[in-house]
Amino acid sequence: MKKIFFTLTFLTVSLFIFAQGNSGLGFNYQAVVRGTDGFVLPKQEVELRFSLMPGQTATQASWIETHKVTTDALGTIGITVGKGTKAGGVAATFADVNFAAVHYWMKVEIKEGSSYRELSYTALASVPYAEAATNAVSAPVGSIMPFAGDASKVPAGWLLCDGKAVSRSEYAALYEVIGTAWGFGNNSTTFNLPDMRGMFLRGLSGNSGKDTDAAKRTPLKEGGNSGNNVGSYQGDAIRNITGSTSGDGNRTPYRHATGAISKIDVNWGAAKNDSHASPEYGLGINFDASRVVPVGADNRPQNVYVNYIIKY
Repeated sequence: MKKIFFTLTFLTVSLFIFAQGNSGLGFNYQAVVRGTDGFVLPKQEVELRFSLMPGQTATQASWIETHKVTTDALGTIGITVGKGTKAGGVAATFADVNFAAVHYWMKVEIKEGSSYRELSYTALASVPYAEAATNAVSAPVGSIMPFAGDASKVPAGWLLCDGKAVSRSEYAALYEVIGTAWGFGNNSTTFNLPDMRGMFLRGLSGNSGKDTDAAKRTPLKEGGNSGNNVGSYQGDAIRNITGSTSGDGNRTPYRHATGAISKIDVNWGAAKNDSHASPEYGLGINFDASRVVPVGADNRPQNVYVNYIIKY
């Protein structure tokens, strides 16, 4: 088959804006088709394949479609990316491609015989504004948000934050954002999602000095981040309580120490072989916080359950 190539390739954008999500109307692609001798090829039927890749190094396309077109008398073709025949990609529909979330690259191929030959692989220098504008209200890839529905109701474009390992190629855009911060999966083809089950979230301390134990933080999953980094885990703890007590005659001692508690309830009991156990001597104290406040197996404020989900 005689090889052909494209020149004067350029993109224009569809100027349509809808309220939410990718409009699905696509964006225009125009090119002049020439033969290897440099002459334009009028009235020539060609088949093109377009792949939208979430980043230059992505291995899994978000969207793949094909177009069969015939050049006009000047050898020109014009198609709308987003209106072809779906041929692959992780997005269910073209409308699910979030142009606002990542810098997309587009691969253009031409069919020769039974295979495709790559013609170009370039970044979308001008983001399809209409598509990006309709996605602007959407959360960026890697966003975590509370979800009031059941795990089985997680919306399209989101994953449950349950710590499971997922494909690095299938979720290439998310992997590009969070990498192995939350665990390296099988350390080859997968990576771990954040595991937010039963967890409260805390802002990264960074250089603020607000988490004095930041260096002791550990990975949540194998291969994940530790220390003062996103994804690291920290167990529960309470501030150390120090000070002294003195009785007031009613067996309710006052604690002189830094902290929010100024009065605690105790049982006074004699230490073994000690005849001086009393509020005055401060001996034989049995402290039980449950006499004053609710207690549990962990430290917590009042709370409600939600599912945390992450945008991919």
